[in-house]
Amino acid sequence: MIDQVREHIRLLAIFHYVVGGIGYLFSMIPCIHLAIGIFFLVSPEEMFQTPPPVTPAVESDPGAVSEEAIVPVPVPDFPAKLFGLLFTIIPSIVILCGIVVSTLIVIAGKRLAAYRSHTYCLVIAGVECLFMPFGTVLGIFTILTLIKPEARQLFGLPPMGKGSAA
Repeated sequence: MIDQVREHIRLLAIFHYVVGGIGYLFSMIPCIHLAIGIFFLVSPEEMFQTPPPVTPAVESDPGAVSEEAIVPVPVPDFPAKLFGLLFTIIPSIVILCGIVVSTLIVIAGKRLAAYRSHTYCLVIAGVECLFMPFGTVLGIFTILTLIKPEARQLFGLPPMGKGSAA
C-alpha cells in the first residue's frame, strides 16, 4: 500500500510542475495590456488631443446660419496618461500574483517529490482548489493523498489517530 501512495505522490509532484507551468503561461497573457499601457504612458500628449473645430464656409445663402451662431462644443481631451497608468498597474499586479502563485505550486511539487513540508503541500493544495479546472482537480487529489496515514509516514510524521493530537 505504501508503494502505491509513493507512486501517487510522485505523479502529484509531476502534475504540480505541469500546473505551475500552465500558471506561468497564463500569467503572461496580461502582457498585451501592459504593452498598451506603456504605449499610452510614453506617447506624446499631442497624439490624443482633440483637433480644433473646423468652421464651415458660409455661402451667400439667405437661409444659412451665420458664423456667430456656430458655437463649438468643447470636447474634453482623452485622459491618455490615466488610461496608461491603469493599463500598466493592473496588469503588473495580475502578472506578479500569477508568477508568485505558480512558483508556490512548483515549490510544492518539488517538496512532494522530496517528501518534505507536509503542511505546506496541504495548504498549497487548498489554494490550488481555487483555480478551476486543473487546480481544483490537482488540489483535491493532493489533499486526498496527503491525509492518508501512509503519506504521513513517508513525510516522517506520526500517524493521526486516537492518541495523537491533531
